[in-house]
Amino acid sequence: MSAFFDAIVHRNETGRQLLAAWIVSGLGAGAKALFARDHDHYVEITRDPAFPAAHADKIRELSYGQDGLHDIDGRLVFLEQVSNRRKLVICGAGHVALCLIRLAVMLNFDVTVIEDREAFSQKARESGAQHVICRPFREALCEIEGDLSTAFVIMTREHEYDLTCLRMILSKPFAYVGMMGSRSRTSGIREQLIVEGFDPVRVNGVHMPIGLRIGSKTPEEIAVSVAAELIQVMNGTGGGELYPEGLAEELANLGETALPQYVLAMIVKKDGEAPRGPGTKMLIRCDGSFLGTVGGGYAEGRTLITAAKMLQDGCRESQMIIIRMKKGFMSCGGEIEMFLLPL
Repeated sequence: MSAFFDAIVHRNETGRQLLAAWIVSGLGAGAKALFARDHDHYVEITRDPAFPAAHADKIRELSYGQDGLHDIDGRLVFLEQVSNRRKLVICGAGHVALCLIRLAVMLNFDVTVIEDREAFSQKARESGAQHVICRPFREALCEIEGDLSTAFVIMTREHEYDLTCLRMILSKPFAYVGMMGSRSRTSGIREQLIVEGFDPVRVNGVHMPIGLRIGSKTPEEIAVSVAAELIQVMNGTGGGELYPEGLAEELANLGETALPQYVLAMIVKKDGEAPRGPGTKMLIRCDGSFLGTVGGGYAEGRTLITAAKMLQDGCRESQMIIIRMKKGFMSCGGEIEMFLLPL
């Protein structure tokens, strides 16, 4: 049982894009397989014995981005991109950076701050950054590889340091890169970098001036505009829903038990204006506590009630339920299909 989730925990540390496959209906419902993206195809990492090898062969042949429900030989299989925990690298630890650190931690980013002044590095630690590197920017960035779950934000104290950071970051993989500065100044930087031979597409993809235009003035307001832009960009990459923090780790440590101890609830289809999309997960424990959310309100209440009954009855078979939310003044409407897996 734990091999699937253990692989998610440890593969996420490498930054590789993962694809999870769940049989949600038909023979073998509840069986899982996990694949890693290798250029334009997938390679198998682990597969439950009940997950047919023939299904895995067909999934390996799929091109990137074919998430959602698939009918494979009479079985309904849900495919989802497994997002790595988002990482944020902030170059500089001035007033705006300190505010951004606090917001990013609340948004569950793993935050690294690079700052060459010890006094400011200490402020970054006090603001909650999980990793603080007090070394010259160039030297520190040499040790950060970057990946498609990493955002870089450049807000150092000097134009020279900003450019040093940006030149190095443009050679790395990233999900987002933004730099503080006025519109006229950043326009000149784009032209300069293109003349220097940097890829114009990557240069023009840098968010500078950084942040959404919300009329922000104070450091706190600017940090909000940057955080909002990070959410907008990284949620639009098609990288799948993030696992609630600690969920994969908790299930990776699950041993053999006489009766199911958990129900994993996962949205596999959404129609209309339901609050959360496919891949959203919630873990319900046998003591009634839970981890994560599938959107709150009626849909979550129905999920909790169904999961509690499954655990009370010692149910070992998965279920698919359809939850319809009538559209009205107090309801968003829409319909979701929820897969409930006892573990």
